[in-house]
Amino acid sequence: MFNLRRLLATLILLAVAVIGFMLWQYFLQQSPEDLLEALPSQIDLALEELHYTQNEDGKRSWTLDAAQAEYQRENNQALLEAVRLTLYDSGRFGDIHLKARHGKLEQEQRQVEVWGQVEVTTATGETLLTERLHYDDQRRQLSTDEPIRFFSPQMELTGVGLQVEVESGRLQVNKDVWMLLLPNEKEEAQP
Repeated sequence: MFNLRRLLATLILLAVAVIGFMLWQYFLQQSPEDLLEALPSQIDLALEELHYTQNEDGKRSWTLDAAQAEYQRENNQALLEAVRLTLYDSGRFGDIHLKARHGKLEQEQRQVEVWGQVEVTTATGETLLTERLHYDDQRRQLSTDEPIRFFSPQMELTGVGLQVEVESGRLQVNKDVWMLLLPNEKEEAQP
């Protein structure tokens, strides 16, 4: 009786190992696209370490990185965690770097919405702080209806609502504007 149990346990383990090996071989031979198509349409996907680059005319326009992404097929959106967005060659700003706790990517419309401690920095030394920000790649525009704080070497600015035309560098603060102009360091050093 004892040997029969041992023999059955060994056969079961062997069968599980063979089935596992066969499945592993099968999935190795499948392309990622085939695996995604095989999933039922109601299945959503979760990804770790998302890296997405938008190219235009063979040149990268922007790059989106996220620690986690959950793709929702129903509305063709990806919900993001720990978001980093870089806009390349953005007019007078140079490269623009954005980070936020959460975000949403709508790839077909080329729209990115971010929220939660949003911080935007530019190659020219400006910093923008807000709680929610929208990037429209088709219009190359950043916007928010939330309170903002903007810092540059020349000024400090606060207000509510903002539109930034990325290419031209034009900023429009909608209301409750307060600005402090900072002295130029060269003028300060002169007697």
